[in-house]
This record gives sequence, structure tokens and C-alpha cells, in this order.
Amino acid sequence: MPVMASMRSPRKTLSRQLIVAFLAVTIPGGLVLGGVTLYALRSLGAAGDQLAEITLSLEATRDLDRALARAQAAVGTGARFDTLMRTALTRAGSCATAECHASAQTPAEMAGRLTESMERIRAAGAAPGANAVSAGALLASLRDELEPMSTALRARVEDLSAQAQAVRRWASLLVGSLTVVVVLAACGLAVVVADWLARPLREVVVAIRRVMAGDWTSRVPAGGAAELDEVASAFNAMVEELRRSREQLEDYSRTLEADVSDRTLALEKKERELMQAEKLASLGRLAAGVAHELNNPLTSVVMSANLAMEELAPGSPLLEDLRRIEMEAQRCTRIIEDLHTFARHHEVLKIPGRVDAVVDRALWSAKAELDKRGIEVGCDIPAGLPPMTWDADRIVQVLTNLFVNAAQAMGQGGRLTVRCRRDGGWLRLEVGDTGPGVPVEHRSRIFDPFFTTKRDGTGLGLSISHGIVERHGGRIDVDSRTRAEAGASGETGTTITIVLPVEAAA
Repeated sequence: MPVMASMRSPRKTLSRQLIVAFLAVTIPGGLVLGGVTLYALRSLGAAGDQLAEITLSLEATRDLDRALARAQAAVGTGARFDTLMRTALTRAGSCATAECHASAQTPAEMAGRLTESMERIRAAGAAPGANAVSAGALLASLRDELEPMSTALRARVEDLSAQAQAVRRWASLLVGSLTVVVVLAACGLAVVVADWLARPLREVVVAIRRVMAGDWTSRVPAGGAAELDEVASAFNAMVEELRRSREQLEDYSRTLEADVSDRTLALEKKERELMQAEKLASLGRLAAGVAHELNNPLTSVVMSANLAMEELAPGSPLLEDLRRIEMEAQRCTRIIEDLHTFARHHEVLKIPGRVDAVVDRALWSAKAELDKRGIEVGCDIPAGLPPMTWDADRIVQVLTNLFVNAAQAMGQGGRLTVRCRRDGGWLRLEVGDTGPGVPVEHRSRIFDPFFTTKRDGTGLGLSISHGIVERHGGRIDVDSRTRAEAGASGETGTTITIVLPVEAAA
């Protein structure tokens, strides 16, 4: 649209401006050169005409002088003298046709005076004797009168020739000077036009370089001739379109990167979950087989130890050994029960229940361990939490396991914090302790079966909890800080967050 608006603008086009500028230089120069040339030609023509006329007068005067000289030589010859004088009279008559530049008299007056004198001379010279001598003297006087006229005419010819040469030199100098002026003016105009044309083009080049450097706000100012304005408008429109396309491409790239990242994380999570599920399935089958094979022998050991203790008298040295055997057998029985629990993936029986009631049940189940270690308990359960549709017994089992693990990690003293809050469509249950934290190298393995850092632990509690939460459609996250990670604050501890979907609630 800007380009079309520029094409319809009333400004003069570049070609029209160039033509006007060219004519502004060439027309005045041509008129001046034409005037000078016309003036020189007219001056040269006038001088040439005068020179031709004077030349004719000079030739006529010379012919008359030669005729008079021949007549002077023939004085007293009678008919010959008369013929020569008639010829001289004819020459004098021709002088009346040209301007006489050597006398103030007009050619007609001059010719009349000469004709009268020559008639008297012809009459006197035709007679013999003294009259002939008188005619010769008169002819000599008349020729003497013609000599200064010829000299004056020659001087006039030379003067006119000099004037014509001066006019030629002046005209040549003026024409050459005007030609130089016109050429210099044309060169100056060319420089001005070139700079005028180059300025917007340089602005376009500068804008292109800025755009190449990443400045997508660079624009070329509009104005000037229609063609240059059209170029500027087209460039600005192109840059704007490229900027929008680049922004769209960057948005698409960011969206694609985010999608790829999310999909990658989701695939990695699914892969970990699949590997964990395969691992748990394999270990479950192994645990079921081991539990089945060990359950009967352990039952026999416990029964035999009880029977032996009943038959021994009090104070028998074997009584303490039998009690230790019974205790270890009972411990093995608990491990086998954990193996049974781990091996059996019980279906969760979801019914509506309150969050605070489940937390209270778990705290009551872990109360003995918490009280024995002097653990301070803090709960932050806001009112108005929605009821959750879940298997309350399994969630109590998970929370109890987390509370007991936290108490054992803190040892004597410390604080256990339980927080519950709704986060959109999810319920977040946070269990935090002030223990020493989980080392970085152990955090990725704490939900692995049989992984434990406790001397008498089985490593199955967190694995069982992880499976129960997953069967509820949730997840467990771990955030821990060791002394090395706590820095200047010195606040160590572990927070395990259970995230369950609220959509499961009815």
C-alpha cells in the first residue's frame, strides 16, 4: 500500500526533474551562443559587404586611372585620344554605381564632376597644339586627384579586414568562453544531481547494513522524487514484512523448542517410569519367589525357638541366644512381609476422604517414632481443601513411611513440617525435615528397590510409596540440601512433595 500511494503522489518524477534541469542549462546556453553567433555573422556580413563595395570602388578607380593614363599618352592623336577618353568616361560612369569611401561627395556627384572635366579634356586634347598640352596637364591633374582616393580606399580595405579579423577573434573567444561556461554548468549540475540521487541511495545502503546487523527498526525516510520515494516505501515495506516474518519464525522456533523440550522431558520421564516399572516387576517376581521360599523355614525357626524357650529354665545361658534367634527371625518375617507387599500390586480402592484426616492418621501411626526421638511436628493444612477420592489407607501408609524416614534421618531432635495446598488441579502434600539432607549421588536412587543407607533398612519403603502414588496418578518429587549446598544459611534438610490430581476427587 505505501508503494501504490507513492506511485499516485503528485510529486514530479525523477525523469521529469532531470529533463527540466538539463533544459535549464542547455536552453540559456544555446540562446546565448546563438545570439553571439548571429551577432558575429551579421557583423562579419556587414564588414564583408562594405569590403566588397570598397573593393569595387577601388577597382573602378584603378580602371579609371589606367584609362586616363592611356588617354594622356594619346593626347594629340585625334581619333585615338577621343576613343580612349570615351572609354575613360564609361569608367567614370561605373563609379556612380558604388559608394566612394574617399570623398564626401556622393558617387553621382563625383561621377558628374569627373565627366564634365573629362569632356573638356577630351575636347581640348583632340585639337593639336597648345590645347593638347593643356589637355595633358589637365589629365595629369585629374590622375593626381584619383591617387589619394585609391590610397584612402586601400586604407579602408585594410581597416575593414582588421575589423573582420577582430570580430572573428572576439566571436571565437566568446563562443569558446560560453562553451566552457556551459560545460562547467553542466558538470556542476551533474555533480548536484548525482549527490541528490546518491543521498537517498546511501540512506538505503545504510539502512540495509543496519538491517543486516539486526536492527529491524531501521527505515529509509520518504521524500524526493516519486521513483526514490517508491524505492524508500518499497524498502520500508520489505523490512517491515521481514521483521514480522522473523518475529513469527522466532515465536515458532521458541514454541517448537519448548514443545521439543517438553516432549523430551516427557519421553525421558516415561522411559524412567517404564524402566522403573520393568525393574519393579522383575524384583517383584523375585521377591514373591524369595518370600514364598523363606516364609515356611522362618515360621519353623520361630516356632522352634519359642518351644525351646518354654522348655528351658529361667536363667539358662541358652535363653538369651534363643531370644536373639527369635528377634532376628521376626525381623526376617517383617522383611518377607515387605517383600510380599512390594510384590503384590494391590488395586487402590478410591473413596472420598478429607485431607486433614489422612494426615492425622499418619501422624498417629508414626507418633511412637516421633516421640521417641523428640521430633517437633508442625502442620499447615488450610481450611477449604477439596475432599480427595483416593485409597486413604494407602496414602496413610505412604505418609507414615515418609514421617518415620524423616524422624530416623534427623536422629534426636529436629522439626517435621507437613504442608498441604492446592495448586490448580493438583493437591501438593509436602513433608519436610531438618535432617542432614540426601547426598547428590543418592537422590536419583532413593526410590530404587533395596537401596538404603540405613544399617537395618530394607530399601523397600520408598519404592512401595512411589508405586502407590503412581497408581493414584500422581508423582513424588525430592528437594534436598546438604551442608555443602546450604552455604551461609546452614539450613539443611529434605522436602518430599506428593502431587496428586484433584480431578480424582468426587
